[in-house]
Amino acid sequence: MVHHRRVPRDRNEPAERFFSHIQKLAPRFYQQFKTGDIVTRFASDIEQARMLVGPGIMYPSTTIVVTIMALYSMFSVDATLTVTLLVPIMILSIYVNFNTRKLHKYYRQAQEYYSDMTARIQENFSGIRVIKAYCQEEAEFNRFREINDRYLERNVAQIKLRGRLFPFMKFVGGVGVVLILWQGGLKVIDGDLRLGDLIQFTIYYQMLMWPIIALGWIINVIHRGMASWKRLQAILVVKPDIDDSTKLNEESGCMGEIEFRNLTFSYGDNSPPVLKNISFHVHPGQTLAVVGPTGSGKSTIVNLLLHLYPVPPGSVFFDGRDINDMRQDDLWKSIAYVSQEVFLFSDTIRENILFGVAETESVNEAALMAASECAQLHREVEEFPDHYETEVGERGITLSGGQKQRTGIARALILNRPILILDDCLSNVDTQTEEAILRGLQDAIHRSTTIVISHRISTVKHADHIIVLDEGCIVEEGDHDSLIAEDGLYARIYRRQLLEESLGIRS
Repeated sequence: MVHHRRVPRDRNEPAERFFSHIQKLAPRFYQQFKTGDIVTRFASDIEQARMLVGPGIMYPSTTIVVTIMALYSMFSVDATLTVTLLVPIMILSIYVNFNTRKLHKYYRQAQEYYSDMTARIQENFSGIRVIKAYCQEEAEFNRFREINDRYLERNVAQIKLRGRLFPFMKFVGGVGVVLILWQGGLKVIDGDLRLGDLIQFTIYYQMLMWPIIALGWIINVIHRGMASWKRLQAILVVKPDIDDSTKLNEESGCMGEIEFRNLTFSYGDNSPPVLKNISFHVHPGQTLAVVGPTGSGKSTIVNLLLHLYPVPPGSVFFDGRDINDMRQDDLWKSIAYVSQEVFLFSDTIRENILFGVAETESVNEAALMAASECAQLHREVEEFPDHYETEVGERGITLSGGQKQRTGIARALILNRPILILDDCLSNVDTQTEEAILRGLQDAIHRSTTIVISHRISTVKHADHIIVLDEGCIVEEGDHDSLIAEDGLYARIYRRQLLEESLGIRS
């Protein structure tokens, strides 16, 4: 029989709570905090905070009890001698209080530099290709060394401070022993104190000195824990932009009807509107394409469809229901989404394609290959030595840009959701592959309500309805032929792209 050691749940609970909390936060949170900073708080600050609520509470309680008992016993033996010993103890408490304040400041600063150092390492490893391409290895090393020197400086300051603190505490303890032998010895000689009582008093003082010496370590734990707790609280107090706690779970899924009604949206109270008076209606099974120049607001529409940002009430509807009345989980379970910058995990191609499949669901090999073939990925995967078991590396570094995008498309198609959102996900594939993917997507597009975001007309010209955005406004809408006939912005973009293709320039 094999016995498994059970890890207490309460030991892991702070880390689980923190991880669960940051997953619920809006994208704007991740724009304010660096990844390395969050990782440092997760890896280091949680442990220091755990020490605060563990030993940081238990040992002070023990210390207080022992101190009270020792002082009571000492006063019972000789009150005068006890009061004499309180003088160096008071001096010690003042000295400790003054230095631990500095220790707290040094530790907080060291943790901030550690966060900066972790963020710099994370960015360098993620962008190593760019660093090498621009020959910036030495420059990046110098930046890292500068942060590391600051971190080392703060840690050395802590060590020096602790190096002065603990010897001084032991010195005060020695001074107390000298006072006992001197004053107590005189009292024994004068007959005011028995020798046995002096020995007993000395034992009580030794009991008192243990918590005094331990006080330095306890204060260090408390100040480290408080500094780390404040850093954790800076994240834990951040509330999700969208609160689903009062919303009920939906039994029925979304059918795929989408409507925008006079939507005006900005990313901040003091920011100019990114979208202005946007209205459109997509029926289940239809395809809506959104095109326009860079910065026209195309991706913002996707962000609002996914409810990643707060949406003005009465402006976005799914199946006639205001998006603000729907739980995000219920909404996301109805949507398959492919972004322009597909994120792949450090796992196999198979696991990346199956990433969105729930643990309670099963997907057979035929469905996996069908999704891969629709995305024009299957043939290339079969050429890999390990096929679908090929490891893609961190962020899919072993795959090309086009292969990553096609893996993202296969990941969305295998879910078979009622709503499919393609956010410029064909930008890294050639024209021939793009046409093959679009042909393969026809069945999925006809089964789902599809939103296609693209700057290339070739991707959207077969859509049921096309809206053209410019500076956050709908300037044209209709199907491909009617928009060409209008000879407006859409037609100008189309002619320019045709010219670029004829000249061999990829848009």
